[in-house]
Amino acid sequence: MKWIENASLRQRLSLPIIIFALSLFVMFHGYNYVSTYKTEKDNLINRIKILSIGVSINLKPALILGDKATASKILDAFSADEAILQAVVMDNDGQIFIEYKNTTQLSHAPNAELKQQMLIDGYAIGDHFIYVSIPFALNPQETAQMNLIVSKDILDETRDTALKMFIFMLLLFVICGYFIICKIQKWVITPVSSLNHAMQGIITRGVFDERPQVVTHDELGDLTASFNKMTSKLEERQKQLSYVLKKVEHERDFGEQIITAVQHALFVIDKKGLIILSNEASKVMFPSLSINLFESRNLLDVIQPSNEEDLLEIIDNRKEVDDLLIQTCDSKTLQITSRVLSNQNQVLLSMVDVTEALRSRTQQKLAANVFKNSQDGVLIYDADGKLTLMNPAFTDIFGYQMSELSNIPMLTLFDGHHFTTSTSLITESIQRFGQWHGEVLEKDKYGAELPLYVKASKIIDTEQYGQNSYIFIFTNLSDVKEKERLDHLAHHDVLTGLPNRAKFYQAANDTILLKEGSIGQMGLCYLDLDGFKQINDTYGHDAGDEVLRVVAKRLEHAVRANDLASRLAGDEFVLFINPVANREQLIELADRVIFSIQAPITYKGTLLSVNVSIGITIADYNDGKDVDALLKESDKAMYEAKLTGKGKYMFHKI
Repeated sequence: MKWIENASLRQRLSLPIIIFALSLFVMFHGYNYVSTYKTEKDNLINRIKILSIGVSINLKPALILGDKATASKILDAFSADEAILQAVVMDNDGQIFIEYKNTTQLSHAPNAELKQQMLIDGYAIGDHFIYVSIPFALNPQETAQMNLIVSKDILDETRDTALKMFIFMLLLFVICGYFIICKIQKWVITPVSSLNHAMQGIITRGVFDERPQVVTHDELGDLTASFNKMTSKLEERQKQLSYVLKKVEHERDFGEQIITAVQHALFVIDKKGLIILSNEASKVMFPSLSINLFESRNLLDVIQPSNEEDLLEIIDNRKEVDDLLIQTCDSKTLQITSRVLSNQNQVLLSMVDVTEALRSRTQQKLAANVFKNSQDGVLIYDADGKLTLMNPAFTDIFGYQMSELSNIPMLTLFDGHHFTTSTSLITESIQRFGQWHGEVLEKDKYGAELPLYVKASKIIDTEQYGQNSYIFIFTNLSDVKEKERLDHLAHHDVLTGLPNRAKFYQAANDTILLKEGSIGQMGLCYLDLDGFKQINDTYGHDAGDEVLRVVAKRLEHAVRANDLASRLAGDEFVLFINPVANREQLIELADRVIFSIQAPITYKGTLLSVNVSIGITIADYNDGKDVDALLKESDKAMYEAKLTGKGKYMFHKI
């Protein structure tokens, strides 16, 4: 049956034993009860019959003679047996001859069924009484009958005693059964359950800390002990296996973290060049492709090299290479390293995009060449003020070698012993503004003076933890200064230092060309000194030169910074005014110039004085007039001013 198949071991062991023992118990007690009851019944019936037969023999004479008194005394013999409750003697005619009763208990006559049973067996057992019928012969022709009603208490007592015994034995059976079940539980079920629970713990939870107790010294105890030994060995092996697995897992995770964190693109390819595995850096290197699309794709299709020969050699011949440079079709430069894996059919390739690195390397080489071949001297100091680099041009300019300055701190270099430029001037400016530049006059190693343009800067290198570097660039201005001197001589008056006629023409023409087509005005003042010839004749040319120098200074102070005061020749000067807002501006300028020049000039203790006549012309930017036209107009106006009197100005009249 299914419930037996699904029953536990305890149920399978206990239930059959209980059912079998209970069946035996019931059968035994049932049989005992039936046999005891039958025996008691038979004894009771036989005893009654024997007593009744004896009485009936004694009753025959009294019954034949009709002596009821004697018959009554004979029936009193039934008093010896308390079980006989009533006895009725019936004569041949079926009439009651005499009756015996030993109790007041009301008895009942048997029913038809019991009477029928009495005719068959001679007795019948009712619910409360036993009915016995004993016929006896008076003579061959006449027959009497004795009917007895017997108490059933003896049989009931037998039944009750048997029932009590059954209950007692049943309780004893239950107690013994419980004891046996407990022992079965202890000796069989518990060890087997413990074994099962421990095995389930190992199988389902992987727990080895449960050890069933050995409660018996039989085969089951040996099995339990063997299981514990096996579990201990399995636990030890499991610990070793767990340790190995954890170590492998840790190493695998560590390897995966390294593979994920590494910036190199990693590919594992088979003998056909198909990509088996790749890391996340591959997606960064090849952003146009999804990392999931790499699998089962050919490496050549992913990289797209401009020349496939080197990669084909790696794939076909399992060649191991180091730092192989491959140019791709999209102008990338890849640095490839390959290694054959333990599986000889697989190759690991590491790729680095070195396009920017090569470009940076090229730029560094270019910068190094520029640094080496620069005509300017360069010194580079670190954050501690230690000289780190010096180019050859510095040696060419100053004569110092690297070994002579390498142990000299930066602050000491500018302390006045090697360079005269103030240390505080340079370092303070660098610290506050990050740079300093200016023209200085320094001496080289041999004492020769050098005009220099020096630029000092503080550089913060973010790739070197924010450390500062200091760079000094020295430009030798010797050639530049000479060119500037010659240019100054060519375009300036030697005596007064004012721009000469050539410089005036150049500046004026540049302004006219620049402003051509624009809206606005420019002005030209032509000046001629009054009384200058008398000073030359009276005090000499040195006095005249002094007057010209003073007049030049006064003219420079009279005009704006963007205006131009020039000496044309002798005692003639021009003022080129640009821009001119209105006529009143030039009038104020003329008054200011006349007033300034009229001031006395001291020469060797003597006060000298001159005056000036001024001719003024104004022209629009879009008039189309050149410099000569403006000079002619202003020159003409100047002569007209002289005719009106000295110390006057006159505007050109159109």
